[in-house]
Amino acid sequence: MLLAIDIGNSNISLGIFKDEILTFRAKISVQTKRSSDEYAALFYDLLRMNQISRDEITGCILASVVPELSGLVEEAARTVSGQDVLRVGPGIRTGFRIRIDDPSQLGADLVADTLAGLTEYGAPLVVIDAGTVTTIIAVDQSRTYLGGCIFPGIRASAQVLKETTALLPSIELGGGEDACLGRNSAGAMRCGLLMGSAMMVDGFIDRYTALPGMAGAKCVATGGSAALVTARCGRQIVQDPELTLKGLRYLYETNRSKAKH
Repeated sequence: MLLAIDIGNSNISLGIFKDEILTFRAKISVQTKRSSDEYAALFYDLLRMNQISRDEITGCILASVVPELSGLVEEAARTVSGQDVLRVGPGIRTGFRIRIDDPSQLGADLVADTLAGLTEYGAPLVVIDAGTVTTIIAVDQSRTYLGGCIFPGIRASAQVLKETTALLPSIELGGGEDACLGRNSAGAMRCGLLMGSAMMVDGFIDRYTALPGMAGAKCVATGGSAALVTARCGRQIVQDPELTLKGLRYLYETNRSKAKH
């Protein structure tokens, strides 16, 4: 079995793959004050509750966008799995070309998203990863990562509105208006956040698919807010909540010999 770990800004996602099948998935909230022993205990308890023995784990891969947690969680994963941990970063074989100013700056989660998207959906490709921030990336017909955009996630934007304005209320984002006009403050906020996010996603997809080598690109969305962000989009967007974890499995297979050293 392969243990795949994705450290995001808000949550740590764990997945267990048995061959090609994701048989277990869990999330832990990010707490920077936890020690590696505390993370190891959390991981161990989650696996044990799901009848997964550490002796069954034969490999481990880690992606992180939170540098201060990378070493702690890597140590915890090593303790729990008994395996060396392959960390996604510079020097890893990605299976696609990267055409940005500094390829080492490409986030480990986006590397995983891109490889999984290309493997499962083909090129050209647009991937929307909607979490604490929303990232939209473009990969052309030649499997070249062209770049992308980053803007605040929909839930983070809602929190900023509440914290920086005196009269606007707290709102729930799960439902509400499909029209572009809110009839009260809460409705106008919900409309602006939901419809505004959808318009940004549609607008970037339009721009990206007009680039050379991007015609007919498949659009795929992942991340905790993906369904919420894309629900009102005019484009056809495939929802794949397991995209990042699947990408980690593909990266592990691509770098298996390196993982064993």
